[in-house]
Amino acid sequence: MKRTLVDANVLLEILFARKRSDASQKLLSDPEKEYAISALTLHIIWYMAERYKLSAEYINDMLSVLTVLPLSNQVIALANKRYDNKDFEDCLQAACAEENDCQEIITIDKHFREYSHTSLPVIIVKS
Repeated sequence: MKRTLVDANVLLEILFARKRSDASQKLLSDPEKEYAISALTLHIIWYMAERYKLSAEYINDMLSVLTVLPLSNQVIALANKRYDNKDFEDCLQAACAEENDCQEIITIDKHFREYSHTSLPVIIVKS
């Protein structure tokens, strides 16, 4: 089964029903894939849910189908090594994907590959 890291911005599109919400949901519907998020994304989603007073039940349902990957010392070290003052979060997400055996990354960020320096395939959600 192919493991795919889902960047936080993809889940935020769905959570707030933004313009790429439908396309994001479609990309996350392949039964042949295991979808994963970093522990950082877990934090971001809960922060936004609390800030905008979203239903905890809805958030738990959304997150229940995702595997949460750890941010180990190796992940942090790899992200630090690649960081070139552009987007540390992208470096951290990509390092998490690579260190946890993901085969691809889904994001909305068209600069993700460039800023994260990942060698994994990056799928960009389009509207």
